[in-house]
Amino acid sequence: MNQQHPYTKQLQQLADQWEHQAVPDWNRQATFRASYQPHLNWWQRPWLALTSLACSALALLLVLANTQVISNQQGVTVRFGGSSIDAEVIEQLVTARLNDYAAAQQLALVEYGITLRNDMRDDMNRANQQLVNYVIAANRDERSDDMADLIRYVNAQREDDQVFFANQIQQLSEDLLQQGGYPLYSPIND
Repeated sequence: MNQQHPYTKQLQQLADQWEHQAVPDWNRQATFRASYQPHLNWWQRPWLALTSLACSALALLLVLANTQVISNQQGVTVRFGGSSIDAEVIEQLVTARLNDYAAAQQLALVEYGITLRNDMRDDMNRANQQLVNYVIAANRDERSDDMADLIRYVNAQREDDQVFFANQIQQLSEDLLQQGGYPLYSPIND
């Protein structure tokens, strides 16, 4: 801990070698006071705000004057003031549009019903197919397990039968040997 790091020693040496210098003489007024106009982008210029105000005033004037611009095959018509369209004509146009809209909605509803029915039918067919596949796979597994159990049972029964028959043959041979007077075990003479 008492030893200093080499970098710290180097910094101390540089600090010891530092010489104070006088501040250079320079024009402070020119530095802090801008003598040129900064370049403004087009969206920052003052004429843009005045143009926006003029357009808003023009739009307000057109609304207050009830200006109507109608475009048709003959050209464009600009009207100021009252409306020359009859209320009956407006009612007929609204009724015609409502009838067209109702017919389109009825057609869309029928198409939606058909689509929904077809989708449900397809979903039911897919679900039924999956159920059938599951049942078939489950039956195969169960039949395979049943066959394996049957084979184990038959093998176990065969082993039991072989042991049973071997015991019976052993008893029968012992009975036959005893009846014939032959000893079962013959002593071995040394």
